[in-house]
Amino acid sequence: MTSLTEVYDGNGAAVTSLRRLYAGTALVLFGAALAVVAVFVATTDLFAAYVGGQFGAVKWAGILAGLGVPAVLVGVFAVLPASRRVRAAAAIGTSLCLLGVALFWHAYPHHWRGHGDDLTLLVSVVYLLGLFTAIWCLFVAVANFKTRNDPGGALEMNVTRRGETKVVEVDGSSGGLGGIGFLGGTPDGEVETQTNASADPNETARAAQVSAPASDGGSAASDIDSPLDGSDAEIVDAPTGPSEPADRYCGNCAHFQYVRSSSGMTPYCAYHDGAMDDMDACEEWTPNHE
Repeated sequence: MTSLTEVYDGNGAAVTSLRRLYAGTALVLFGAALAVVAVFVATTDLFAAYVGGQFGAVKWAGILAGLGVPAVLVGVFAVLPASRRVRAAAAIGTSLCLLGVALFWHAYPHHWRGHGDDLTLLVSVVYLLGLFTAIWCLFVAVANFKTRNDPGGALEMNVTRRGETKVVEVDGSSGGLGGIGFLGGTPDGEVETQTNASADPNETARAAQVSAPASDGGSAASDIDSPLDGSDAEIVDAPTGPSEPADRYCGNCAHFQYVRSSSGMTPYCAYHDGAMDDMDACEEWTPNHE
């Protein structure tokens, strides 16, 4: 492998394609539109000529609102990464909602609230059971996604460098803005990055005096097997090549390296002997000496 993009391609659950994004957005907007139309049908006479009398307006309003809510939930699930179990449970919940809408179509108004077979309770139980199941699955998916991206607490990582193993404790807590350069957030910590680097000339000169080629931590194909190999971290050596001066940014700093840990490729600062938890791994990395 020659780039980190190929390494992260295996994590399909965390990557949302544009097609899924567009489909999910369309479903959310469609469900919201159905809910808005249902309100107008039930409260105004704009659609009286199309839905019939009072019972027709209530019936169509219930059907449109009943279809709008699961449509929004399906749209959110189309975008949000989730496991197959969660998606299967959400599909079951959505199917129950659709079954409840079909039962309402059959029951109202002739079998509703004391008339005919009185299917009011049955319709309500079926629809609410499906709705609560879908909402619970959505909650589980959001909670798992948040935990996977921000586990919290202190993380411990064993770094092996030149035959010497060091235990590095990483503070898992982070602010609301994850990564470098997103929404203009400045990361916490003492590690210099593009957004919090000092303008001290001595720091610039120290970073510029390097004996290794300038690199943002890439490796050859033989150095990277999988981002999930092993529970400890291993230093991924930079490719050999002619020596070039480097700037003070972390991506080109002589002390900047990538380590392979249980959580994948992690930026690592050899000068501070710590993982750079406020910097995201580059997904579009290519060697800068070529």
